[in-house]
Amino acid sequence: MQSLGELIFNLECKAKSDWAFQEEMTSMYEQDAKDATIILKFMTNQFDENKGLEKACEHLNTLDTCIREAICNSIADDKGNDFLVEHFGWSVK
Repeated sequence: MQSLGELIFNLECKAKSDWAFQEEMTSMYEQDAKDATIILKFMTNQFDENKGLEKACEHLNTLDTCIREAICNSIADDKGNDFLVEHFGWSVK
């Protein structure tokens, strides 16, 4: 889950940037990083992977378009588009 991890790291960095602070965007980037982290934790649930994937899908479907697309792209990079379609019902090109 390297790509998803990188997305989280980049969002956390953006939240700490001067620009985000000046434009009052810090909380948005922090929330996006938290949402991506929730997806990652559900996906890497070692006790019941299928249950974790269900919860990851449920959470993903509650997110705004921009962060949902970024997470979908990261999942497709990490696991492939077929995995994304099969487990999340989303597709990227």
